[in-house]
Amino acid sequence: MTIDLGSINTVQEIHLKFKTELGFSDDYKMNWNAFWEAISSLSDLEEDVSILHFKHIEEILPSDADILRELIMDFNRLDGEYEMAIENEMYE
Repeated sequence: MTIDLGSINTVQEIHLKFKTELGFSDDYKMNWNAFWEAISSLSDLEEDVSILHFKHIEEILPSDADILRELIMDFNRLDGEYEMAIENEMYE
């Protein structure tokens, strides 16, 4: 699965993109705490997730990019079968 962040301009658009692509529930609150709750409980993720154009987010929303990167790293530390990767960056 690929999530392309190249057209994102706001943090709300980041949340909406992940909600849509990963199938978060309708009551997803669109904040970083809710993001962690949603990704850490993904039980139906059926493939690795590649996140494209992360550099764009780093340029326009640097604080949110830092938070998102940390949450992805934390997700990859869970015992799940699949991982999320930021473009060519891999986490262990």
